[in-house]
Amino acid sequence: MEVQRSIAHVFSNFLLDCASALEKPLGYVSSKCVALASLLSLGMAVFIILDIALKYLFEAPMHFIIEGETFLLVMVTFLTIAETQRNGRHVSVDLFTIGLPIKVRLFNSTIFSIFGIFLFVIVSWQLFQRGLQEYSDGAKSLISHIPFFPFSFLAAFGCVLLSLVLFKELLEKLGRSFSTYRRPFFILAVILILSAVIMTLPIAYQTFGIQVGRNALGVVMLGFALVLMFFGFPVAFTMAFVGLLGTWFLAGRDISFGFTRLAAFDSVAEYYLCVIPFFILMGLFCLGAGISKDLFRAAHRWVGAMPGGLAISTVIGCGGFAAICGDSMANAATMGAVALPEMKKYQYQDSLATGSVAAGGTLGILIPPSIGFIAYGVVTQESVGKLFMAGILPGIILILFFCATIFLRCKLNPTLGPAAEPCSWREKVRSLQGAWQVVLLFAAVMGGIYSGVVTPTEAGGVGVIGALILALFSSEFTWKKMVDSLTDGIQMSAMIITMLIGVAILNNFIVLTEMPSRLSDFLQSMNLAPYAFFVCVMLLYLVMGMVMNIIPMIIVTLPIIFPSIVAMGFDPIWFGVVMVIMMEMGQISPPVGINVFVIAAVAKDVPMQRIFLGILPFIFCEVAVIVLLTFFPKIALFLPSLMEVLPPIIR
Repeated sequence: MEVQRSIAHVFSNFLLDCASALEKPLGYVSSKCVALASLLSLGMAVFIILDIALKYLFEAPMHFIIEGETFLLVMVTFLTIAETQRNGRHVSVDLFTIGLPIKVRLFNSTIFSIFGIFLFVIVSWQLFQRGLQEYSDGAKSLISHIPFFPFSFLAAFGCVLLSLVLFKELLEKLGRSFSTYRRPFFILAVILILSAVIMTLPIAYQTFGIQVGRNALGVVMLGFALVLMFFGFPVAFTMAFVGLLGTWFLAGRDISFGFTRLAAFDSVAEYYLCVIPFFILMGLFCLGAGISKDLFRAAHRWVGAMPGGLAISTVIGCGGFAAICGDSMANAATMGAVALPEMKKYQYQDSLATGSVAAGGTLGILIPPSIGFIAYGVVTQESVGKLFMAGILPGIILILFFCATIFLRCKLNPTLGPAAEPCSWREKVRSLQGAWQVVLLFAAVMGGIYSGVVTPTEAGGVGVIGALILALFSSEFTWKKMVDSLTDGIQMSAMIITMLIGVAILNNFIVLTEMPSRLSDFLQSMNLAPYAFFVCVMLLYLVMGMVMNIIPMIIVTLPIIFPSIVAMGFDPIWFGVVMVIMMEMGQISPPVGINVFVIAAVAKDVPMQRIFLGILPFIFCEVAVIVLLTFFPKIALFLPSLMEVLPPIIR
């Protein structure tokens, strides 16, 4: 026994030393790639501004702008993808794994590292093959005649770097396994055999001529994907891995790898995806400049003396910050850090204080520019500009409902939220000096989209540069905050775009299974009332919203559900708005609303039960808005109907 422990100890130290030795060069190369990607991301916005200026001032637009921005986006994404993994930024659903024993989590994560290496070695190989083919064919872009092959090779390099990061993580987990398990060699043998069996199942399926119906295989593989996700395998990796294996099952290795070669690059090389890093960077620049604090202070001066005034100020501040930050968790965390101490000072009850921040934070995915709407538009091919406009009126109505609920509750029970001292008109007017940046930026971005002067992608470029200029005039915006905003922003973008790669590979498999069309035919054969189906879908999003971020929810579910929604006659823009509100509810609904955990991390002395109790009235408000939109869909569709027609996809 002692000999086995000594051998295990030697193996553990050796593997951990190897991982440590690999980390240094990997970290150096990866960090330099991110630094370059940060500069390129700013360059993307600068080129957009130059193109707009040349187009409107000199009637001489840069005709290569779409191709140039697309190539830059490819570079930014694949240069950042490895660092995103090193920092643990690829989205995982870890809610169910937190309570598992350490040994079980280590077992799962070791298998997932093997799956990840398998996946990205294949993706790297296929991208390299693509580059060789493009070099051989002399493939070039249509307008600027830029060769394609350097970008395919760079994408392959980024995936190789990611594979090495995953290999380093595998060495660490193997090293920990030797010091954690009593019988490490047996456990590692089980891990290797189980991994090998799963990864070679398509070979056995093809070799032995096993026959399984396409729909049945589709259900099994999607069930397998859910198992992987809920046990902690990153969502993007899960979709790509299952899509690769599933297509291999149905069409063979060559077709599966060929689809992967196309999807891994083409799903990134889209001009309209530039809007993702643009709006993320815009929000992060404003966050670094302390604009969220200014918004809360301004709202505090104007409505703080009302019953529940500070909670109302919080909701208004969240709504204002949502106009420049498209993520609900970032909105909740930022405004929570500002508003909760102030409400504590005025002896607000914890339930109202935390509930107003958690609910107000969800406005970040409804009020444009919203990353949720961007993801919805990308997956469904609907106009992002129209989706942005469709979210404005419902967002305002939801803010009013939240504020009215707080006011009425505090009017009936003043101890919930005591009124603050009234402010003079001079103080109120002076407080607006800190809010004009948001008004200006929102007017420039959304006004440009609404009028048709700029597309959402161009508006995103305007927003980035505008936010950066405003931030540079802020005393809170340091050089470090600028660098952090850039690196955080492009890693968030890489995380989202990696999920789009995953969904593109998974979509190939879903199309082969014919599941969406079969589901639509099945629903029509049942003569199910459209609104009965609609209610079922809403309940699905409510449950999923409790455990997942909005982006993976949209990307995972829409390819299957959306065709049925359209077939039943629902307006896709209207459905996008209702779906986002439903997901907002999921992110604050008990027992596992994601935003609640964010607030719990900020308000550490408040029990979770009290936070959930404070959120319940706001959930009723969101239900009321959904009912209102269901009976009066024109509320969401009015502004989009007035928009000028934008070119498809370049929107």
